[in-house]
Amino acid sequence: MTLRAQGFLGIEGRRGGVPGMLRRIGAVQLDTISVLARSHELVAYARLGPVPRERIERAYWHPRTPTAFEYWSHAACILPIEDWPYQAFRRRAVRARGRRWHTVPERACAEVVARLRAEGPLTATQLGGAKGGGAWWDWSETKIAVEWMLDVGDVICVRREGWRRVYDLPERALPRELLGQDPPDSWPTSPRGPRGRLAWPPARTSWTTSG
Repeated sequence: MTLRAQGFLGIEGRRGGVPGMLRRIGAVQLDTISVLARSHELVAYARLGPVPRERIERAYWHPRTPTAFEYWSHAACILPIEDWPYQAFRRRAVRARGRRWHTVPERACAEVVARLRAEGPLTATQLGGAKGGGAWWDWSETKIAVEWMLDVGDVICVRREGWRRVYDLPERALPRELLGQDPPDSWPTSPRGPRGRLAWPPARTSWTTSG
């Protein structure tokens, strides 16, 4: 049962290619370590066979029509785009905490939003540079700001260039029907339950909307 739910057994585990696989399993973890291939590629290979790498990348980070986004689920993950509202409880918790592991520079946050509005989707390098000049976690103020805003939902990542995140504004990148959906913390973290079954609570109309 577990193997079938994870897409390792049965023809249904191969339907829909990589996008269908992502919707069924709900999340694919990202990792920078690569020996045979990166972890997000191996997940697809294990379930679908020798899928071309370009097809995997396109399914996760579609250049025109976003079908997935990146967020800290149990770890850094690719999630189906329709799961955006279900991560709201995590975004609220981070915002309430007020910081990640860096102090958030508010001025840099405002500058990031202004640049994205004026210029469209940008990488951290295009925004002004990711590194502060020191060790691995010595981020620039711009990088601290944009990663904080990713954590709280003020920006979103639905595309990469190479291994670099491309940041955008949610109102530009998300499907219109997902904007403003704000399920309470008591709701599940995905519209899918075990084995890919839908798990919509019965009182779906009880959602409140923001804005």
